[in-house]
Amino acid sequence: MIAWFARHPTAANLFMAAIMILGVVALPGLQRETFPEIKNDKVEVRVVYKGATTAEVEDAICRRVEDAIDGITDIDETRCEAREGVGIATAVMREGADMTRFLDDVKSEVDAISDFPDQAEAPVVQELGRTDAVVSIAITGPQDPVALKAYAEDVKARLQTLRQIATVTIKGFSTHQIRIEVDAATLRRYGLSAADIAATVQRQSVSSPAGELQGDQEDVLLRFDDQRKTAAEFQDLVVISGASGAAIRLGEIATITDRFDRDEEKVLFNGQRAAILDIAKTRAQDILRAFSAVSDFVAAENLRAPTGMQLVLTQDRSSVVRDRLHMLTSNGMQGLVAVFLVLWLFFSFRYSFWVTMGLPVSFLGALFVLPMLGITINMISMVGLLIGVGLLMDDAIVIAENIAARLHKGDRPLDAA
Repeated sequence: MIAWFARHPTAANLFMAAIMILGVVALPGLQRETFPEIKNDKVEVRVVYKGATTAEVEDAICRRVEDAIDGITDIDETRCEAREGVGIATAVMREGADMTRFLDDVKSEVDAISDFPDQAEAPVVQELGRTDAVVSIAITGPQDPVALKAYAEDVKARLQTLRQIATVTIKGFSTHQIRIEVDAATLRRYGLSAADIAATVQRQSVSSPAGELQGDQEDVLLRFDDQRKTAAEFQDLVVISGASGAAIRLGEIATITDRFDRDEEKVLFNGQRAAILDIAKTRAQDILRAFSAVSDFVAAENLRAPTGMQLVLTQDRSSVVRDRLHMLTSNGMQGLVAVFLVLWLFFSFRYSFWVTMGLPVSFLGALFVLPMLGITINMISMVGLLIGVGLLMDDAIVIAENIAARLHKGDRPLDAA
């Protein structure tokens, strides 16, 4: 093959041009990420059990989940972590098994559990490791944590509309609560009890299906939605009403506060109370494009944010990929120039130019082939490309010097090549 191309330089030049064009065309579509995709072997089962202690979660959630999934054929290991209000079980698949089938088996066994506590929410079963962290956003603002959390939720909702983003998770707050406090003297004065207040709240703060209207063209789902979500909305709940229309509302007899379960669970950023938004992408998304989209969003949001609110990018995981790409490009250019100058000291300009062209042609050819092999631009593949720079430059100098020596001995150019 080499001899044939040496005898047909036009074909060699066309082939080289084709490689370079294909490489340039493939460049925009290259996926960049921190690490290559590693085959996942873990499935998580998460069950929320609000208000339960760790011991209650261990007995009512963890034990039942472990007993249910221990008999799955492809399971290698099971572990469960009991926290206050939530149980998190992790099932590890044995090597070589099929993840899709394993995930379906775990879902089937967990869905078959019928003796979870009534207060426990429906289990969430998901495959782990399907997202990669990109960057975090620190939102600082007023000392009122409720207002800060509400704004963070609004930012999260708008961030999730970006197609480059997979998930957004808010950190820095414990469970949100609406606390209703009524002193004993007030209860006695109106002939009420704490149970009466609780029943009133449950009865009047409701969101539930109300039926369905069936038509010839379409069906309409009806829903009764009077769910109270803020302290101000709970103020208007009617506790006692008379025949004349007079009413005593909850806000008149109770102190209603909007707060969080544990005040000590918070995040400080540069000395200020902050909400942290952790942003992740899927394995199929490009980390640098995802970071760029978030960066543009933050810049625009800072211009329209309420007075005192500020958004700052932190924990940038894309910087590692960006720095390594810069190193790869810089080393390649330096190697290209160095080899050309060294060869030019001893050989002609034309000879030196065509020898150094081996580096960009080889790189562009590699960039064209990488996506076809399912390889992304990541920390591991870039190490290989960096090593390739050195090997290509060393080989180019050795081969060029050998050809020049053969020419000096009197060989024909074709034979020397």
